[in-house]
Amino acid sequence: MDIYKAIIDLQDKGNTGVLITVVNKKGHGPQIPGAKLLLCENGSRIGTIGGGTLEHVAIDEASSLMLNKKSVLKNYILGENDDVIDGIETGMICGGNITLFYEYLGAKYSVLIFGAGHVGKALEYYLKPLNYSITIIDTREEVLNEITHSHKILLTDYNKNSLQNIPLNNSFIVITTHSHELDYSVLKNIFDSECNPIYVGMIASKKKTEKMLNRLHSDLQSDIQSDIDLSKLYTPIGLKLGGSSPDEIALSIASEIQVIKYSQEGNKHASKKH
Repeated sequence: MDIYKAIIDLQDKGNTGVLITVVNKKGHGPQIPGAKLLLCENGSRIGTIGGGTLEHVAIDEASSLMLNKKSVLKNYILGENDDVIDGIETGMICGGNITLFYEYLGAKYSVLIFGAGHVGKALEYYLKPLNYSITIIDTREEVLNEITHSHKILLTDYNKNSLQNIPLNNSFIVITTHSHELDYSVLKNIFDSECNPIYVGMIASKKKTEKMLNRLHSDLQSDIQSDIDLSKLYTPIGLKLGGSSPDEIALSIASEIQVIKYSQEGNKHASKKH
């Protein structure tokens, strides 16, 4: 696979990696400047920086950087009597030195917007500069054709089989379709699946929320015979910023997503300390 396509695929799937690039070489190094190796979080590799001892050392370093979410530039000594300042000994005898840049590739958070109407479009506008991978999903082709900025658009209905082909795990899901019945269809099929999203937000009044949740409990209790975990459901959606226009509602949703995103990252950081 082309290494750049692999990077896009890596981030689209919400995975992390480290891209190792040869940026300078003196002497008889194993690769030329520009050579690259992508190390993925599952341990798979694409490309090479020459194999052998150097590549083994580089992969160990990249694995450590992946855990610490850092990018660094490092110099390596490939033989004896090299005059590189702060060069790292490799035990190699080919001579010279080589400089590697380790670029940490953090996973993008995925946002799935069910509904390409006024609020969906406005939400995409606010989220676009914030480095999310955005997918807008709708049943109406003519409405999707008006979307110009999103990373992905998906024309599909909202039934359970269709949702199985959409990566719902570890994503932010916003339900803002053009009908209450379609909103409920998405909601029900999400909670009737084994997916594990970060956030499920649905546009609703307090009255609509109450009716939807009563219906959800009624429909799903007979299927799963257990209580439904609604801890990740946010409805009515958005922070209480004020305003009722599509842009104001979208801004409140984007703000809520940001709060939850950074809360998640804070919890991960705290857990690593312990």
